[in-house]
Amino acid sequence: MRTTITISRQLGSGGSYVGQLIARKLNLKYVDREVLQLAAKEFGCDERTVAARAERVSSFWEKILSGLTFGTPESAYTPPPLPNFSDRELFEKLGEILKRIAEKTDCVVVGLAGAYVLPRHPGMFSIFCHAPISFRIKRVIKLYKAETKEDALAMIEESDEMRKRYIEAMTECDWVCAENYHASVDTSLLPLNDTADMLIEIYKRKCAVK
Repeated sequence: MRTTITISRQLGSGGSYVGQLIARKLNLKYVDREVLQLAAKEFGCDERTVAARAERVSSFWEKILSGLTFGTPESAYTPPPLPNFSDRELFEKLGEILKRIAEKTDCVVVGLAGAYVLPRHPGMFSIFCHAPISFRIKRVIKLYKAETKEDALAMIEESDEMRKRYIEAMTECDWVCAENYHASVDTSLLPLNDTADMLIEIYKRKCAVK
């Protein structure tokens, strides 16, 4: 039976790490940056450009500024244009690439709205990783080098709002609603390795149910 495990996660919840653990323990392909690299190649742009726009909706000012030039006629300065694809086109391209990968390979997909764009099948298991703010702040300070708790909190709030808006805009679904996933887990309750083992056990039992 084909295996596709998707992980949606709040920043600082450890969801990406849990995904890596699950992939390693089940000997599955871990899918993350590869999708961005392939999308950049197909759009003919830099990977950083795709990464900056993945899982987010372009802001009002980004869209406005993309059509403006700056400076006097003498300076003749034109800022680099935004890539010539819309948020919807990028979302659909990432989904198309994810589907190609998931059709060929048993895998763990982190982010990229995998739970929403990949077709449901008996071997699919969607997970949402969340955690209390205090837990997330500690991880963000450690992993992203935020200098203060206030800086970490600002990063978390911006990320949460960005992902919430993105999922709503692209899928009309509520990103944090547990009904949209097979399992919703508070990653602060157990060591992350134990959380991965618990999710693997749930997945195996789900697949065993006829």
